[in-house]
Amino acid sequence: MLKGQTAESVLAAHRDRLRPVDRMIPEAEALPEPTDGQELLEVDGAQGLLTHARVDADALEAVLGPLDRWELTPRVSGPEEMAALLTRWQQYMESHPERPGADSMAAVEWPSRDVAMTRVLRAFGFVPEFVMIGRLKGTDLVPESGQVRVRRATPEDSEAVCELQMVETRFDAAVSGAVERATTEALLREEIAASFKLDEPLIWVAEYEGAIVGMHRGEDFSEPQQAWLATKIAAAPVAHLVCQAVKEGYRSLGIGTSLAHHVHADLDAMGIGAAVGYHAMFNPISTPFWHRHGWRPYWNRWMRTPAA
Repeated sequence: MLKGQTAESVLAAHRDRLRPVDRMIPEAEALPEPTDGQELLEVDGAQGLLTHARVDADALEAVLGPLDRWELTPRVSGPEEMAALLTRWQQYMESHPERPGADSMAAVEWPSRDVAMTRVLRAFGFVPEFVMIGRLKGTDLVPESGQVRVRRATPEDSEAVCELQMVETRFDAAVSGAVERATTEALLREEIAASFKLDEPLIWVAEYEGAIVGMHRGEDFSEPQQAWLATKIAAAPVAHLVCQAVKEGYRSLGIGTSLAHHVHADLDAMGIGAAVGYHAMFNPISTPFWHRHGWRPYWNRWMRTPAA
């Protein structure tokens, strides 16, 4: 700990900075004590918990980008302190015995509405690769066309759901740093099959002229998931929606709008306080579509590849 500085004082300044920026961002908690693979970095007016992990190439998480991952969770009082912390982070990685190579990334998430940090992060080579967006319960529904039948999926729809999941996965890889690995499709099939073992999985399908041409999928609820989401948005419970896809050739027919309409109506009826999800910042379809349906940005996921 730097002389005259406490974790409590840094946290208080961090909270004071973000409180007026976005009332729907929960107040940050104190950083935990570092464990294996973690390091606490500190400069005047800022602290950050750095987590270093190497992801197995055969794991589903490997689809999210480079395998050597360095992620910082910062507590800072302002842009100058953030710049100093990013400098300290850079120095740490450059002198580390496992210095990042070509297959590496550095990542930090920061509230989207704190635009004063944009210049700082860009100056250090970070790009807002992904954005977490959210929709609150009761947000007005966008009318559907009436030409599409949307229903909750059943195990018999598993193959169609898997095919549409891969449509979205491959589109993401085209517009972001996501990477389809050799095992990605098989692992996604396993995950979807596990969801279908639940009584009511968060999976919807859209039928057009009798064929399934669209799908929307949410992550299965769990206590760890809800604990994580409680740090992202001030609402509860929260649904984490992970995929919406429409087959190429069937887009611009209102299928996505009908899916979103029914998903939002069902979640509202279930008493879900908010829904959140990530999309690639440079996805030319997601940004206008979801904002039209009442979603807005909460967190930007800034990334730099390679990490150092």
